[in-house]
Amino acid sequence: MKKRYLIPGSALILSLILYIFSAPILKSYASLFRINNASKGANCILILSGNTQTRPEHAALLMRQEYAPRIYHTDQREWNQKHIGIYGKDFNKSQAVLATYNLCADIIPSTKGGATSTFDEAYDFVVFLKSHPMKHVILVTDAFHTARAHYAFRKVLDMHGYKSLKIEMSAAPNDVFNEENWYTTEKGISVYMLEPIKFLFYMFNSTNSTLVQEG
Repeated sequence: MKKRYLIPGSALILSLILYIFSAPILKSYASLFRINNASKGANCILILSGNTQTRPEHAALLMRQEYAPRIYHTDQREWNQKHIGIYGKDFNKSQAVLATYNLCADIIPSTKGGATSTFDEAYDFVVFLKSHPMKHVILVTDAFHTARAHYAFRKVLDMHGYKSLKIEMSAAPNDVFNEENWYTTEKGISVYMLEPIKFLFYMFNSTNSTLVQEG
């Protein structure tokens, strides 16, 4: 009877040992995807679409701390236009959150009926800059997305002559996972395992450039 439980018990102990000693490595891995370097004096705070549960509130806190005088929001293409009245637009949800702080955001017009990627958001911002020149912008997004978002915006801005524009990042926290415990939640594992694949795609692509050149 004792032998019956010997192998599962040993496997459990081994797994526990690996978990304990791998935790610092997993935390260091997660930190590779974070840039959190926002400083005061920006022209605006730009909320990237995708997570209305955390990003607008974080932007509101930055505004209260006087990081910038204005908030903008990218225009995301909604997944289900047929039932938009039920699901609601990301922008409207963000506005509702900001309203609880007596704040509001102006939308960055989309050049293609709504952004479907961070690259799209960056290209929309380039078009917007033609009539709204800026020198310093803070992007608000989730921690795991900050490095890729910074890379995408820096790449697109540099391609179109905005190398001097200062882009900084501010990571919005959430109540489910962070860099310390992401490997203990299904959602955390999903986003941190996919992020290097997405980043690799961004390194070898620069979509939407034709549209911007024509605009």
